[in-house]
Amino acid sequence: MKRTLLTMTAAAVLATGAATAQTQAGSQSSTPATGDVSAGTYGSGTTDADSVGVSGGGTATAADGGTASTDSRAKFNENMARQRSTATARDDDERARSMTNTHVRKDGRVRSRSMSIYKEKGEKPVIDRQSSVSPK
Repeated sequence: MKRTLLTMTAAAVLATGAATAQTQAGSQSSTPATGDVSAGTYGSGTTDADSVGVSGGGTATAADGGTASTDSRAKFNENMARQRSTATARDDDERARSMTNTHVRKDGRVRSRSMSIYKEKGEKPVIDRQSSVSPK
């Protein structure tokens, strides 16, 4: 039996005002899909002079009696927004974990970092790191 979980979250704070240049950044990371377990997360953020916003989520898949879970949360106010997503999957001999953190500030700074780790019993871990920072 294959078990798949998908979680998404989105949050935004918007204010009225004149249109201005928008700054955005995002990242995503996932484990290899070659085994019985896989996990992946993503996140992105955007900001301009009048608003901040984040979105993100993740997926986790486990087969052969394994377990999978995801979690995604966002916090925001008128000056900043943060998003964090995690996804984990495991069975008897494999582990997969992915996480993404996105931070947005109203002053135009947007940073998103993602990392995933896949580990098979007796093998070295496969690690993927991605990051994106808005030009400021």
